[in-house]
Amino acid sequence: MKLILLTVLLLIHCFGFTQESRELTTQDLEKIIRETNKQVEQFRIEWSYQASRHCVDYRLAIEFKLDTFKIERIQERKLEIDFSTTGMLNSTYEVIDEYDKLLNKYYKTLLGKLTEKDTNVLRKAQKNWIQFRDSEIELIETIGKEKYSGGGTIQSLIGASRIYELTKERLLDLYNYLRSIDTK
Repeated sequence: MKLILLTVLLLIHCFGFTQESRELTTQDLEKIIRETNKQVEQFRIEWSYQASRHCVDYRLAIEFKLDTFKIERIQERKLEIDFSTTGMLNSTYEVIDEYDKLLNKYYKTLLGKLTEKDTNVLRKAQKNWIQFRDSEIELIETIGKEKYSGGGTIQSLIGASRIYELTKERLLDLYNYLRSIDTK
C-alpha cells in the first residue's frame, strides 16, 4: 500500500481528467456520502449473506472492510471532482483523520478483549506508537523543507501520504491483533 496513494494522486494531478478540477461543494459531498452509504449497506448485506452460507463468523472482517471501504471510496469520489493539489492535500488529511478515528475504535475494541493486566501492555504500546508517530511527523516535515527536498507543492503531498501510511499501518496492526484474538 506504500505510496499507492501518492501514485494515484500524482497520476490524477499529472494526467487529470477531461473535466476541469473544481472545488467540492456541500451538495457534492452530501451526494458522495449518500451514494457511498448506500454501497456500504449493499456490501454489508451481500458479505453477511455469503458469510452465513459458510457458517463462519466474519463480523469483524466485514465491519473492518466496510469501515475502510467507506473512507477510501469517499476520498476517491472527492478526488474525481477536486483533483487540484489543494484538493488532494485536503482529501488526504481528511482520510488521515478518518483512519485515526477508526484506529481509536479498534484500539478500544481490542482493549475490551484483554484482561486488566494486559490492557496496560496495549496502552503502553499505543502511547509509544503515538510518540513515534509524532516524532516521525516532525521528521517528515523537516525533510520536506525546501533546503533538503528542493521544496515545491509535491513535498506536502509526499508528507501527507507518509502520515497516511503511518496511520493506516497502525490501524491494520490493531485490527490484526484483534482478529487473532477473535479467531480463537
